[in-house]
Amino acid sequence: MDISRVEVFLDNMDQPFTVLENPPFKVQLDPSELAEGEHYLVVVTYYQDGSSDHHEYVFEVKRKGPVFAGHIARAPLMSPVEVELLDAAETGPLVRPRPVFYAALPILLFLLIAGVATWLGYYGETSPQNPKIAPGGVVAASAAGPAKAAPAPATVDGKALFEQYCASCHQPDGRGMPPTFPALAGNAKLADAAYVIKTVLFGKPGTAMPPFKKLSDEEIAAIVSYVRTTWGNDFGAVTPEDVARLRE
Repeated sequence: MDISRVEVFLDNMDQPFTVLENPPFKVQLDPSELAEGEHYLVVVTYYQDGSSDHHEYVFEVKRKGPVFAGHIARAPLMSPVEVELLDAAETGPLVRPRPVFYAALPILLFLLIAGVATWLGYYGETSPQNPKIAPGGVVAASAAGPAKAAPAPATVDGKALFEQYCASCHQPDGRGMPPTFPALAGNAKLADAAYVIKTVLFGKPGTAMPPFKKLSDEEIAAIVSYVRTTWGNDFGAVTPEDVARLRE
């Protein structure tokens, strides 16, 4: 998809500190202009077809001698925008690779493959035998006892989904990073289930909140139910049917 513009938010800014409207879409930060410690960068990408997505970066700035140096602690996958930290403290002449090390790599790889093959061969022979099929297609019970029933399918984990998609902005404990990322703990707006579902589905234009309509009704219901019943919130759960009605 073609990018129409990119908005970049730094830490608790409620307005982007830079907007890119022409390629190359690349963000450069100078650590010497930032305080020491951990920083957050949110890159919101808008496409020509009207869709958008966002990616969060976490980076640290530390003093190294007379200059400040930056280190990206967490970067998202598949981001169409490149983020670069200008780091004068770590620039210097290229180190020529040692031929002995690279010559040993094929040998180490062979030994690793041989070890894995030996392990699989040994434990494969000691694994339980397949159950016998009795006439009529019925699985016969083994000497060890009757076959156990298959476990029930796992339910959608709202906490895990929140930590995957939301915690980097709203924080794992729901305290957020106001004003850019509002707190969810003790937020009275969560009492309106339709408002919360629509916000997760369609995002909030003009802010760093992106739409998550790519998720299924079950996944969105699990996230909304989690934030409405956690951190002291007592607003109740929602169902996938509630999400489906508002998605249309």
